[in-house]
This record gives sequence, structure tokens and C-alpha cells, in this order.
Amino acid sequence: MNIDGIDIEIERKPIKNMHLSVYPPDGRVHLSIPDYLADNDAKSYIISKWEWITKKRDEIASQERQTQREYVSGENHYLFGERYLLRVAYTTSGANTISTQGNVMTMNIRQGSTQERRAELMAEWYRSQLKEYVTTTMDKWMKQLDETEVAWQIKTMKTMWGSCNAKKRSVLLNLELARVPKECIDYVIVHELTHLKVQSHNKLFEALMTKRLPGWRHKREKLNSFIALPI
Repeated sequence: MNIDGIDIEIERKPIKNMHLSVYPPDGRVHLSIPDYLADNDAKSYIISKWEWITKKRDEIASQERQTQREYVSGENHYLFGERYLLRVAYTTSGANTISTQGNVMTMNIRQGSTQERRAELMAEWYRSQLKEYVTTTMDKWMKQLDETEVAWQIKTMKTMWGSCNAKKRSVLLNLELARVPKECIDYVIVHELTHLKVQSHNKLFEALMTKRLPGWRHKREKLNSFIALPI
């Protein structure tokens, strides 16, 4: 359902009351309603809560703009759902590198490097880590779901975890997925591959997701509730 340019996910359940949620990072709106109610009932409820919805979406957008990193020792950074304490070690020679050991993430970088260069190094490292995981995982899911010739790439995205172009058979994955638990990355991959068969978030899509990835709703909730600052 789309109201004033905002897509609303409607999920029918054997429940008594409606439940409305707005999730980061893109302000996705989800409404669970009793399975006996009609679309018009859902639309009326959403309109009655419109001020609240727009306020929550504005808060999420504002939070993303404010979360600036300095890439200095003592910051917390995440990789695949695990939190690491950043240690920046300045060097006078050698390659710029990032590595992890225990709960410490060490950034070796040239003395005098700017904040922008440290941010670039972190993004490059996240990209390499995510690419390595997705290369194996995408192949696994493509075989399991009987899909072939699907192109994919990692991209910095502000409003979506992923996207699928069914006509071009291509998938985009958000670079920020490098920070979330691997089971959540799998959920996004299966979600986007399922859009090759069903483009809308309708009952057929949900049924196919349940067949392909039982427990996908739990993984979606875990992804959307994962608290980590943007890359």
C-alpha cells in the first residue's frame, strides 16, 4: 500500500489489534492487522496515525545525519554483528591496513592521515569483508533457490538494505550490511532473490519467503533493530 509516496507493508495475522512500526535505517513502515480486516480499514488507521509516522521517519533521518565518526582510538565499530574497540596506530611506512584480534580492531595508517582518509580506509575494508562473505553466500542461495545469471554489487545506500531489478536480474546490497549479523545478510539476499519471482511485498511474496527461509520475520526484526552507527 502506498500513501503520499510512502510504501506501507501490510501484514495480516490472527491478532486482535493493529500494530504499527517504523524501522531504521530507511523509515520502513509496517502495519500488522487482524486477518479479517480489509485494506480500507488499514488505510484509515494509517491516516489516523500519519502525524506519528512522519515524526518517526524524520527522527530516523535526522539520527543518520548526526552520526559522524572520527575514526580515532576508543570508538566502537561493528563487523558482522560483533562490536570492536578501534585502535588507531600511526606508521611512517608500509600499507594502510585494518585487522581484528579479540575484541580490538586495529587500523594501521600513515602518520598525519586525515579523517576522510581513515573513513575511506574503513569503507574499503568493510567492502572487502562483505564482498568475501557475499560471494560465497550468494552462490549458495542461488543454487538453493534455482537461480542463475544474477549480477550483484555492493553500494553505499542511504535508504535501503538492498534492492532488486528483476528485469536486469541484478541485486544491490548496502555496504552497511558489513556491520550486521550474518544471518541478517542472508535474509536480505534471500529477500532480494525472491523479488526475481515476485516484485511486490504481497501474500505470495511472504509465502515464498516462508518456504525459502523459515523464520525470516525474526531475522528482519533483528536486522531492523540492530543498533550500529552508519559506516
